[in-house]
Amino acid sequence: MSSSQDFFSLLHVALSVTAPIFLIISLGILLTYIKFINQEFIRIASKLIFNIGLPIMLFTSTSTQDFSQLINISHIVLMLLTTLIVFFASNFTAYKYIENKQDKGVFVQGAFRGNLIIIGLAFCVSAYPEQGIAIATLPTAIIIITYNLLSIYTLNASLHHEKFSIKKNLQDIIKNPLIIGITTGLFFNLINFPIPSIIIQTNHYLTQMTLPLALIAIGGSLNFLQLQQNIYPAMMASVWKVILSPIIFIILILIWPIDPIATGVLFLLIASPTATASFIMVKAMQGNSDLAAKIIIVSTLLSLFTVTLGFALLISFGFVAM
Repeated sequence: MSSSQDFFSLLHVALSVTAPIFLIISLGILLTYIKFINQEFIRIASKLIFNIGLPIMLFTSTSTQDFSQLINISHIVLMLLTTLIVFFASNFTAYKYIENKQDKGVFVQGAFRGNLIIIGLAFCVSAYPEQGIAIATLPTAIIIITYNLLSIYTLNASLHHEKFSIKKNLQDIIKNPLIIGITTGLFFNLINFPIPSIIIQTNHYLTQMTLPLALIAIGGSLNFLQLQQNIYPAMMASVWKVILSPIIFIILILIWPIDPIATGVLFLLIASPTATASFIMVKAMQGNSDLAAKIIIVSTLLSLFTVTLGFALLISFGFVAM
């Protein structure tokens, strides 16, 4: 078999991981278009996912896995380094190419803040059903906190909203259902508390519902009419998020190699498109929510190709195991 045939077979493997995720997102787009679901359904579904489904899924993962395998400093440091490099480098890009000062923070947040908790985890579960969530959970928790702090800083710097304080954001982080689910699961795991099998099975049923429903909600939230106007800043931010961020991570992996399965999990997290939470924060701080929405849409569309191609290349070079 030629090298090109080898690569195309690996591309098929990568598509088996990414295509189901994007097909479910596309289903959300279609169901909204034919008015089978509406924004009220998406609002209620998102509330259910964020407050019940995802916290239970993360609790189950962290409470039932081998505790020593949950905490890996290398994984956390690699995720943090990638995030911080992208944050500072995209700041330089913003101040050089984004003319409107108030849009700079929106641009930067869109460039570094990934949709780890829904699309990222969905990728991980699709690629590694047994290990994906276990490897991803703790790095994801640390990076979510980092995302919030960096977002507050960069949006305050460009919007001058002093009232949106770090103290309040820290309080929100502590009360975040996802963080509560992870920390509670870690505590139960640490004290070796036996979770009844009936509870674990019930939680697995909820987990099987949560990610597909979340992906449908994301698809239903995408408004392609917003792309009719200037999308150049959104394109630049999206290139940072789904192309340059994974490349930076791969460079770091060359310097600091880790387990091939963990490499695959972290790549899928880092290569995920811009988080919908970035739009919510910009909206709350009265920034350019139109630009934030465009970045989410463009990065989500681009990631269909970049995640698949990047994952296939990592497998072909032996950095990632399936």
